[in-house]
This record gives sequence, C-alpha cells and structure tokens, in this order.
Amino acid sequence: MVNNDLLDDDFDYDDFELSREEIEALTIPQLKQQLRLRGLKVSGKKQQLVDRLLDNDKKEAADMSTMDPEIMSSSSQPQPPQPPPSKSKARKMAEERGKEFIDVTAYLDDDETGKSVKSSLPSPAQKGALDDEEDANPISSDPEVWGNDARIVDDLEGRSPVVDGMSRTIVEYKGSNQTMVQAYVVASRDALKGFLAGGGGANRTKATTVNEDPEQTLREIQIQREQAAKRPVRMGDDDEAVDEGDETGIFSNILHRDFSDWGKYTLTGAQLSAQEVQGVLLLSDVYGPYTDDTKALAEKIAFECQPVVVMVPDLFRGSPWKEDQTTPGFNENGQDYEEWREEHSDLRVSVDIRAAAAVLREQYGVSSVVVWGTCYGGGRALEVAAGYLPGGKVHDSNGAIGPPPVNPNVVVAWYPTRYNAKDLFGSKKGSKRKTEKKREMAVMGLFAGNDQLEGATPKDASLLKSLLSEDERVKDFMIKVFPNQQHGFAHIGLSQEPEATEFERFVDNEFGGSGRVAMDNGDAEVACLLSTAFMETYSRMFLPTTGPPISQDDLAFDWNDDLNMKDLRETSRDVRQEIEESLDSFVEEPLGGRRIDPTDDSQRDELAEMLRSMEPDDVPPEYKIEENDTVEIMYAKLRAYDDSFQLF
Repeated sequence: MVNNDLLDDDFDYDDFELSREEIEALTIPQLKQQLRLRGLKVSGKKQQLVDRLLDNDKKEAADMSTMDPEIMSSSSQPQPPQPPPSKSKARKMAEERGKEFIDVTAYLDDDETGKSVKSSLPSPAQKGALDDEEDANPISSDPEVWGNDARIVDDLEGRSPVVDGMSRTIVEYKGSNQTMVQAYVVASRDALKGFLAGGGGANRTKATTVNEDPEQTLREIQIQREQAAKRPVRMGDDDEAVDEGDETGIFSNILHRDFSDWGKYTLTGAQLSAQEVQGVLLLSDVYGPYTDDTKALAEKIAFECQPVVVMVPDLFRGSPWKEDQTTPGFNENGQDYEEWREEHSDLRVSVDIRAAAAVLREQYGVSSVVVWGTCYGGGRALEVAAGYLPGGKVHDSNGAIGPPPVNPNVVVAWYPTRYNAKDLFGSKKGSKRKTEKKREMAVMGLFAGNDQLEGATPKDASLLKSLLSEDERVKDFMIKVFPNQQHGFAHIGLSQEPEATEFERFVDNEFGGSGRVAMDNGDAEVACLLSTAFMETYSRMFLPTTGPPISQDDLAFDWNDDLNMKDLRETSRDVRQEIEESLDSFVEEPLGGRRIDPTDDSQRDELAEMLRSMEPDDVPPEYKIEENDTVEIMYAKLRAYDDSFQLF
C-alpha cells in the first residue's frame, strides 16, 4: 500500500537538511557540492569540509535576534571611505560590453583560483586523495554518477535461433546499497550506438545521435547541404565561361535553398525523429527477467519498435518466485509467497528500478524512458508513473542519496497487482507540486476479464480509469479489459510456437510464412499492438505525434468510452463467402433498361433512335438533328447544345 505523503515527484537534491551522520557519509565531491551551494570555500581535506559544513548549518540555525548588541552598534557606525577595488581584465571587458560580471572565486578550489578555465580532471595530488577516499569509503552515492558504471558481463550473440539483427546481452550495474544488479538487454544495432560511443548521458557523435539538440543537428545538416549546393553563376552557354556582369563578385556564389527541406517539419526532420532511440524499462512478473516468455516479450518490443533499447532488470536479485513441484504453494526454500515477497523490500526494488532508468539515460543515451510492466511489474510501473518513493525519500536503504526518480514519458501496465490506485492518482495528486514545471505522462493499462488478483480485476480497471481522467499529470490514458481472458494472457505462452495445420506448416517450410491471422485467439497480439502503438505515440521527443489525446478523440468516443474490448470472435466475418454471395446475386442492369453497345454496328439504328428521343423540344435550328445525320453528328449536336449531356 502507498501513502499520500510518500509521493515526491520533484525531489530537490540540494534543498534538504542533512544530519551529522549523513554529512559524514558524503564523499569529497558531494561535500564540495554542498559547500558550493552554500557559498562556502571548498578547499581542504575531508574532515575540514565536514566541519565547515556543520559549522555553517549551526550558524544558520542560530536566532538572528541573539546577535551581540555591541557588534551590531559597531557595525552600524560610519566607516571611513575605502578606495575602490582594482578591476580585473575580465571585469573591465564585461563592463565595456555592457554585460553583468559575476565573481565565482568563492566557489573555486584554491588551486583553481586565477586560472582561465576549470578542469574537470583531478590533479595528481587530488587523484591521490580521491584514491585514498575511495579506499576508505568504497560506497559511492553521488546521484550524478548513477548508471555510469554499467557494463556487459555476458554477450548472448549467436545463441538465438532467429536471425533478426538484435543484440542480446546481460548488463551489470550498481543498484541499491551499491551492490551489482543484472539485467537482460535487447536492442537493435542502431539503438546501441550510444552505448558503443561510451555513454556519458548521450551519444557525443553528431553522426549517430540527435538526442542532445535535434533542432541544432537538423539545422547543421540543412546548412551543410545548402553550402554544398552553392555554385557560380554562368552567364554564357559554356560552363567554363567567365561570369559576365558580376564585376564585384556579389553573385559569384548563389545560394540555392531547397525550401521543401528547410525547417523542422521536413523529410530530414522526420528522418532524425525516426532515429531517436527510446528506452523501455520492462519490469517483469514475479518469475523474473530470464523466463522464455519475458525474454520473448522484450525481443518483440525491441524488434517491432526499432530503434529502442529494452532493459529487463532483475528486481529479485537472482531469487525469483519458483514454486516447488513437490510442495505446491511453497518455493524450494520452504517459503510461501508472502514470506518470499518480504525478502524483496519496496525500497530496494525502487532503487534498483531508478538505477536501471539511469543506465538507459547515461549509458545508452536514450531520448525518453518508457516503463512497461507485467503483473508484479505492472504495479511497480504505476507507482513509478505517480512518482512514488518508499518512505517519501529518494535515499537508499543505507541512508545515502539514491538515484533520481524515473519520470517516464509513457507507462504501460499489463494486469498490474499490489498497488493502491487512490493513493497514486486522482484530482488532487498533481496539486502538490513544488515547482511550476509540470511533468506529463501517458498511462495505459490492460486487464483480463476473468482476473481475480488484487489490483488486476475489471473493477480495479474501472477505478484506475476514473482516477486517471481526473489527474492533471496524465496527458492521455487508455484502459481496456479483454473479456473472457485470464491473468497473464498477453505474455504467458508468448515464447511458444502457435499450433499450425499441415497446410500452414507446408507454406512455412516452402515460402517462409503463411501469413495467418488468428482472429479467434489473437487477444495477445492485439494487446501488444495497442501497447506499442500507444508507446510510440508519446515517447517521441523530437517531432512528437500531434492531434487530440486518444482519450478525448471525438471520432473514437464510443470505443474509448467502452471499458471492454470488443470481442472479435463474435463479429468475425467470412469475407470470401460475402464476395461469392455478391457475385452470385449480381444482376447487370443497363442504363434505361436497354442494352446498347456503341461499338456494335448492328445496333447503330437503335442508338440513333435513342439519340433522337433525347433531343429537347426547344433546341435551336442549328442544333436540330436532321434525317440524314449519322450517330456521331447527332451526338455532337446534343453535346454542343448541352455541355453536360452524357449518353453512358
């Protein structure tokens, strides 16, 4: 269950009180960051930094009214005039150009003062101090470095029987308590360019990314293309001729701008938008990320929505729920389900999820993050959407600062369980924001009509839909219930090959596929198609999809208003039979009930008689049909008199 006070979408890492224990647990870079925020010096050893930060907090807590009156009176006495301070070259240059000069000397280390640039690399002395600090404090909790240490520990290349151009790897990253967590990652080759480029928040090569500033990248491409199109103006017929009439050289190079491909909404802009890499954080059910069905779902998303990086973190740290076949209801350790759940605390799972999202952003350079969950993972996905933090703090279980909130663009939850919708969403959930900037997201939920698990019933679906419609943070939503389906219908069994007839197997072997469409048992495919389409609609950052929200589209109001999905089996059509019945019942009816073929000479007399019958009574003499007129002349006179005249 979730508490209202535990929702913290806009946690400020720099604006919170630190206890003495928390200050002493900070690393040197974190201590310096806190000192800079308070305008204090940042030089010295760790203990000096700690004492300086503690002394400052004590001074700020002191009552201003307790100041010594003698000090106050002495400070109020007039002081002798002081000579103006000497101006530095930088200050003089700023004043000459009418710019504001800001002195940041107080925020620099002692060895950085006086330099024109500030180096991000430590000096040899600093490096030695940092090494000593790391040896003394192996746990690093700086939120700025979450996700930077992810690395591949196992490459599954070549182990898949399907040649689909997908890369399958096992990635290891630091999660809760700075312990290593593994995740199954599937992505296309194009989606991995950010990881191969070294990560660092986004790809740094302009040729492979548009994540940092797509508009600037687009403008550079268009300008380069425009510059390459410059060419001298030739006044003569010969291309080698010297320009004439351009003695000043003004027109020596003419800019040929292709206005059809200039600006954002162009072919090049669309290409850059299509190259954006989205990150999908797939939260598995209680059986973990390495089941065949969960891996099949990850591969399906990665293949159908390229380019995306699908990451499935192991939220259970190698200990998923696995029922012992000899003792139903218990696992191999003799634990029942609730005892097993207690081993995986909400806080630890939340930190692992947030750290995984940081890996997608920092190492893979994704432009947006989508959280997609099934069953247990679906409930966690809804909590991520609402910004739920266990305990109301961003801190890890060891007291250190944890990863930042995920802030997903899209959340897809399939039959979610173990969440409290009323504590997560509603009309008042978006009114507690600390800043004016509002985070918007799109939420989709799919449910099974026969599901009885808490949180995943049709009644829960109706409640969730009502709350999402009132939440101002939700820019669009879609909640659907698939009638007559069981819990897990959309992904359980996804890895199994569908049963095929002898004819379908023959076509598969001879032609590579039969193209069959299962309308009687295709709810799983429909669920996946709806989810991927919804995801791609709202995960695109550059040139996003325009138009009314799906939940407010008047053209599809009836479909959106109905909570239940339409059962395709009840309205299945036999198109071939309909065509055959139409052909059998077709009766050709000639115009006016008379069959006349203009190309048949034997029918010319009949055609001439019909043309004479069409002649108006008040036709002028020059257009009147004569006795000896041919069929062609008759038709020409009727057309000349009435431009709209048509025979057939």
